[in-house]
Amino acid sequence: MNLKSLSFISLAFFSLSMVFTSCEDDNGEDVGSSVQPEGDQLHTSSNMVSVATHSVISDSVLSKADYLYLGQYTDSHFGVTQAEFMTQVDARLDGISLPDTTVSTSSTQSGIYYTLLSDIDASYGNITKVTNPTDMVVDSVFFYIGYENDFMGDSTALQAINVYALNNTLPTNKKLYTNIKVSDYCDKDTLLGSLAYQVKNKRVLKVPISVDYGKRLAAAYVKGSHLSYQSQFNKLFKGFYVSNSFNEGAIIKVSVAGIQLFYHFNGMIHTTHNGNDTIVDSRSLSANPLVSSLFLSANKSVERVNIINHPDDSQMAALTTSTQNSYAFTPSGLYTAVDIPYSTIHDSVLSHTNKDTASLSKVMFNSARLKLYSQNIDWSTKLSKTPNSYMLLINKDSIADFFYSNQKPDAIHSISAVYDTSCTCYSFDISRAVQVRMNTGDTSLLKNMVVVPIYLSKSDDIYYYYQQLWVTGTRFYGPDAAEVSKRPRVDLVYTRRE
Repeated sequence: MNLKSLSFISLAFFSLSMVFTSCEDDNGEDVGSSVQPEGDQLHTSSNMVSVATHSVISDSVLSKADYLYLGQYTDSHFGVTQAEFMTQVDARLDGISLPDTTVSTSSTQSGIYYTLLSDIDASYGNITKVTNPTDMVVDSVFFYIGYENDFMGDSTALQAINVYALNNTLPTNKKLYTNIKVSDYCDKDTLLGSLAYQVKNKRVLKVPISVDYGKRLAAAYVKGSHLSYQSQFNKLFKGFYVSNSFNEGAIIKVSVAGIQLFYHFNGMIHTTHNGNDTIVDSRSLSANPLVSSLFLSANKSVERVNIINHPDDSQMAALTTSTQNSYAFTPSGLYTAVDIPYSTIHDSVLSHTNKDTASLSKVMFNSARLKLYSQNIDWSTKLSKTPNSYMLLINKDSIADFFYSNQKPDAIHSISAVYDTSCTCYSFDISRAVQVRMNTGDTSLLKNMVVVPIYLSKSDDIYYYYQQLWVTGTRFYGPDAAEVSKRPRVDLVYTRRE
């Protein structure tokens, strides 16, 4: 490239820089605005506005989550958290009847496993069908709990579970909150079973329930029982209250729960023996292979509710007075309330238009970001030292409707942010909300805002937003934090045309 070409490119770059660079410092002084002709100028301004934050106690949250939670845990910062749940079970009224004579090729499915006879005698072939079932006997019944590995607390602590029968059904298609009153649905007169346990080396808990209860349950599935709808089943078996019976130590995250019933029966088994078709009466065998089970799951298709209690919230209450820090603690613990000073933002922009209110319509926000910095956490307990991955900025009174209706952040009424490890902060883009409020005068926007820990779940390439109910803690720098650069603020960049 010759020097003439290089000089031309440099000159062009300098000219473009002068045309498009028009910025202001924090005092609002324009730089380079005289380059453009009067009446066709773009003025880009930047500003920083301080934000007040503090912790507020959340008495309850909408109980809508992928998991059920059980146990009790004490944290040195936030005090005691107790987790229990009430649930119905999915009756599976889709043609199932007991005894189930379905021949299954999978040992994980209900029915009769097709190789059971060959396990007794190698001369037998696979079972093809079972006919004439009689004499069904319930052997055992359990309330089954399967939980994840990421428990919270002491795995060696001895705790206990009580399982009660509900005497009132949970309401259908209604918002259920974590502070639901248990006594409205369970009087604790019918204790179905208890179990002492340690989290250590276990991922499955089976609480024994009386065989009499199992017989009554099995009777609902015999031929001719006439149960066709979940609502009919719920009138007979209203549901279960699973409580933390005594002691504290850990909270578990329950991924699978329900009633598991084991039974055996007699029947005619169609199979082969030494290659020849034969029918075997199960009563003629030394060991009856006609043993099966029924599992009724407490899945998300039925009503269920997590119950969260903080028996003494004095420790959390003390945190609400701090201006050095604020907190987001789950489940049903603390939010960080954010006082976004819209009037200050408005006045700042107005001052750059020579107090000309009409000129506000010519202002466009390129960026308005609320920044909340998290502190490195030296929890003495097992709370994660990594802040929650996602946060949602939303009006406090809109939280329940947002999650109940499966809404997604719209960048105006609700704004999400991802934890940024590079700045150890959350950056909420409130540009649209500020712009809409300035253009419409809607004073409801950016009012009574709180920061809520959330998590995302993906299904069929669609993300769903859930309020965090697991035990997590995030600590933010407050408006009076010693590190001034980490105090909460809104960074503004906006353009006005003249």
